[in-house]
Order: sequence, then structure tokens, then C-alpha cells
Amino acid sequence: MFGTPTIVILVVACFVTATISGILGMAGGVTLLGVMTALLPAPVVVPLHGIVQLASNWTRTWAFRKHVRWPIFFAFMLPAVLGVAIAANIWADLELTWFKAWIGAFILAFLVWRKYKPKLRHPPLWSYAVLGFAAGLLAIFVGATGPFLAPFFLRDDFDNEEVIATKAVCQTWLHLLKIPAFLALSFDYSPYLGVLAALVAAVIGGTYFGKHLLSRISKERFVFWFQLVLAALAVYLIVSTLVRP
Repeated sequence: MFGTPTIVILVVACFVTATISGILGMAGGVTLLGVMTALLPAPVVVPLHGIVQLASNWTRTWAFRKHVRWPIFFAFMLPAVLGVAIAANIWADLELTWFKAWIGAFILAFLVWRKYKPKLRHPPLWSYAVLGFAAGLLAIFVGATGPFLAPFFLRDDFDNEEVIATKAVCQTWLHLLKIPAFLALSFDYSPYLGVLAALVAAVIGGTYFGKHLLSRISKERFVFWFQLVLAALAVYLIVSTLVRP
């Protein structure tokens, strides 16, 4: 299991990254992924990250449940199951030697996406089936699917609540699917239940704290420092992989 300093850092990281999501509307999951990758053994990162993000996204889904566009979720749902199943079979054969470098590269790609983020206007309903399959594949390998999903939900015909709710319910489903997938891969969650309870409580508290801070902080300055720290974390993950003994 993890030492006390690691657990304390993880609890603080969950609270802070959930606060980031509360302020920016996203980015907490990918930031937490980077922190967990730096601190924990590669095989446990995505399974544990998935539980924490399940709690975070379920909280948002419940809060905005009246605004969910259910036809989109139903189109997304079954292909996501197929994507997760295929990815889990591939994951079983991986040695994860380069896992930290993968995550570092993913975070850098996310930062580039934030700068040039595309917007897809009125994608057809069938495109969410394709999205579900692709997101299912991605969910097993890197865990944080928010940046990949976001362009499909930033639609002119969605109000803010519909964007938040529909994206959150799709991400909740992805994180929920990861639990049986990793159980089938013989991952044992039981030694981590106490730690997970603390991390889930921290992420729920951070979500509400972020909403409270939303109108009290300069978003421009916050985003600058957030991106700088996240880029440094990504570079560390890549370099630490390349120079390992």
C-alpha cells in the first residue's frame, strides 16, 4: 500500500483538481491523472483514477440530471462497452514500461488542444456511437477522456447545463465500465478502499469549493499558472521515463 505522505498528497490533489474542474469546467481529471502517474505504480493508476472520476462525474450528472440529452447518451452507451472490452484485452498484454511517458505526452496534447480547441456544430446522432467506441478504447489506456469528448458537446443548440450534464453522464458511464473491465483483468480494489473513500470525499468537496470560487478569482491568471504547472508535470513524466536506470 501507499505511505502516509503519498496518501496526504493524493487527497490534497483530488481536492485541488476537483476545484480546477469547478472553476474551468474541465481539466481536473487530466491534472489528477498526471499527479497519480507521478506518485503511484503504473498498474494501479487508471483503475484508481477511474473510481475517483466516477464520483466526480456522477456528482455533476446528478446535479444537472434534468438537462441530460438522453438520445445522445443512448447512442454513446453500447459502443462504449465494445471499446472498453477491446481495450481491456489489449491492456492485459502490456508491460506498461512507457506508461509515464504516454501520460506526459497525453497531457501535452491536452494543453495544445486547449489552445486550439475545435468546435463541432450539430454533429449527427450516429457520430456519438463512433465517439462512444473511440472513448471506450481511450478510457482504459489513459483514463481522462474529457478533452477528447468536449468538442462533441460544445454545440450551439446546447445551453451550458446541457453541455455539462450530457458530457458528465457519458463520462460517468465510461468510468463505471472500467470497474468490471479491471476486475476481469484481476485488479483487486479491496486494499485501496480506505484510500478511495478519502479521495472520493476530497473530489466531491473540491467540486463544490470550485463552484464557490468561480466568481471570486481571475480566470486568466489562474489558467496561466495551471497550464504552466501541468506542462512541467508532463515534461517530468516523459523525462523520468527516458532517464530511468
